Amino acid sequence: MIHISEGWDDLATALIESGLRESVYIIGATDSGKTTLCRYLLSRTSAHVRTGCVDCDTGQSWIGPPTTEGMTIHPRPSKPVLRFVGSTSPRGHLVQTLTAAKRLAERALEDGARITLIDSPGLVHGGVGIEFQVQMIDLLRPDHIVALQRGRELEGVLANFARHPTIQTHRFPVSTAVVPRTVAERRRYREWRFTAYFAGAQVQEIALREPGLQGRVPDPENRSGVAGRLVSLNDPENFVIVLGIVSEFDPKGRTLTVFAPPFDTTSVASGRFGSVSLDLEAPPGTMECHRSEASTQGQTRARPHTPPPGLL
Repeated sequence: MIHISEGWDDLATALIESGLRESVYIIGATDSGKTTLCRYLLSRTSAHVRTGCVDCDTGQSWIGPPTTEGMTIHPRPSKPVLRFVGSTSPRGHLVQTLTAAKRLAERALEDGARITLIDSPGLVHGGVGIEFQVQMIDLLRPDHIVALQRGRELEGVLANFARHPTIQTHRFPVSTAVVPRTVAERRRYREWRFTAYFAGAQVQEIALREPGLQGRVPDPENRSGVAGRLVSLNDPENFVIVLGIVSEFDPKGRTLTVFAPPFDTTSVASGRFGSVSLDLEAPPGTMECHRSEASTQGQTRARPHTPPPGLL
């Protein structure tokens, strides 16, 4: 059940009746109801016009599996179009997060969306959060910014667009129906999503004679940093064909062996390594491991994936 807050219905009606191609950037901190508002606007607008929805929250993603940004077209949901960021937080992956959002918003237009809804990440606090959101909005150039805030926590971002001639800002309070989720609840959600995605997966080998490699490419000599690493196998436009969990990586023999849902191995144009490792057999709460940047010795360190609550 969606609890509709004041102003939501008026915004949906205005989008439907404008007759123009419009994009809406929904911004708010973690547990502010961004996804609920996005789903409501999607339900309302797609009953009248072709609507694209871009999900940029890689930690609590609802269109694709965690670590990805996703896009679908409605009223009849299309197959999700995914971009692999490689982490469940924008931190350390700001460029990938920005690029993915831009490419998916462009794809929504290419696929005929008249309205594009963008559910943004919850990174809004501090200097990094403000700068990140300013750059996201500047890159995406939405027609509307919808700010969900409890006080004035987003004003540091919104002030940068107060005089923009083509961007209209809407300020809505966070609904009293919003129920904050704990770190453990968010982790369990990600584990459920990963488990569902890899249901029916199998071991497959890709020949690396032609595909390129990008992202956090592991050192093959450090076997502890290879096995279990999450990798995206992409088409020529860098959209996800499938996600896989690395079993073996042999750059000399030019092969990559992954545990992944069935896919056409000959269609892979590139592989992007993320910073998350997965163990699907691990006890609840321990499936994920976040891998840091390689050290100066070329080794890869691992730590439990427990980012601050504001970044989940």
